[in-house]
Amino acid sequence: MIDTTLAFTLIAGIVFFGFGAEIFFRKTGIPHFLFLILIGILIGPVLGLISRNSFVPLLGLFSTFTLMMVLFYNGMQMQFREILSSSARSLVQVAIYVLVSVIAIAAVAHIVLGWDIIESLIFGSIIGGETTVPIMMRVPKVLNQDDNIVAFLGIEAVMNSILLVILFFVFLGIYQTGSASLSGAFSTLAANISVGVIFGVVLSMAWVLSLNYLKDYRYIYVFTLGLILTTYVLAQASGGSGIMAVLLFGIMLGNYKGVGSFLHRELKISGLESQLRNFQGEMSFLLETFFFVFLGMTFLIVPAAAVGNFLVGALFVAVLLAVRYLAVNVSTHGSTLYKSRTLITLMCAQGLTPAILAVVTLTDRLPLSNEFVNIVVFVILLTNIITAVGSYATMRSNKKGEKEKVSTTTKRKQADGAVTV
Repeated sequence: MIDTTLAFTLIAGIVFFGFGAEIFFRKTGIPHFLFLILIGILIGPVLGLISRNSFVPLLGLFSTFTLMMVLFYNGMQMQFREILSSSARSLVQVAIYVLVSVIAIAAVAHIVLGWDIIESLIFGSIIGGETTVPIMMRVPKVLNQDDNIVAFLGIEAVMNSILLVILFFVFLGIYQTGSASLSGAFSTLAANISVGVIFGVVLSMAWVLSLNYLKDYRYIYVFTLGLILTTYVLAQASGGSGIMAVLLFGIMLGNYKGVGSFLHRELKISGLESQLRNFQGEMSFLLETFFFVFLGMTFLIVPAAAVGNFLVGALFVAVLLAVRYLAVNVSTHGSTLYKSRTLITLMCAQGLTPAILAVVTLTDRLPLSNEFVNIVVFVILLTNIITAVGSYATMRSNKKGEKEKVSTTTKRKQADGAVTV
């Protein structure tokens, strides 16, 4: 049992470190997940301050809750106009990047590592084509990129996470039951998405209307949190995607004006919606911070396997980059996004979804779960480093361009002044 003083000291330290990492991220565009995972590795396997076995049983539940809260918050950040303008190309990007990379990763795992085909597909659905929502929603803004790029990357990150979660549980179900049916898998996928959309839209619209009458009551956020959990449970119990339902719930709440127009009702909840958004942002940040520290704490340091896991992780990242380059070139062709295809390709940082799915294999005690977790940690670290390098290079390029623009403007003014004289 961990000492109470040590526990509170670690919690306070993680919060302070997470806040500092977030500031650093805003200043540099370098993803903060890198530092949080490394802190977790330091606390757990290096210093041994907390035993890995003491929190792994609860990590699956914490992981799912974290994913729900982050997707709900990012759903509130998305606007209908941005979704509609970028959704077609984003969906093409997701379809190519996720499906091709899942198959490619599974093929490499099966041929090179000798894993069973269904275990390879499970791992492929953990890391295949994910880009983490928090980074994709914020890095382009930090880099002062065009709103179309922000929307494209944001929608891609949300949709690929949902698709991977669904594929993962389909393959996991096949592994656990021993029955493999391709048509059944696609039917499950379609049912998951459609049922999740229905529950998310219907319950969120009902709640938005209710908020118009409940806006003056206290503890509305707590009640909203309860309804989010209820939405997830009902969607899951009905054979749908609870994650999709929660995301739609956030989108509908964040676009309450459009909902009001559709229902021909005037909704006056701007102040309340702003409060919910701010509080949810704080909650999501706190959960993200602790989750990535916990992920680092699950890392197993086995010197004999460390180099091998790193090389395997690097191989998978190379496969992901190759597929992403192809997907970006196809999905952005003929649009203004095409000129930014290099930046979009490098925005490949993975984070929450693969980490959570890897933890699920750990809590479900799959034979390769420890290898999955270790390789996923390396994949997350490497993809975040690639995104960090891309962000830094873009930021330097932007600053250089601004200086050149200022210099050109100054010279032009000086020349105009000389001509006038």
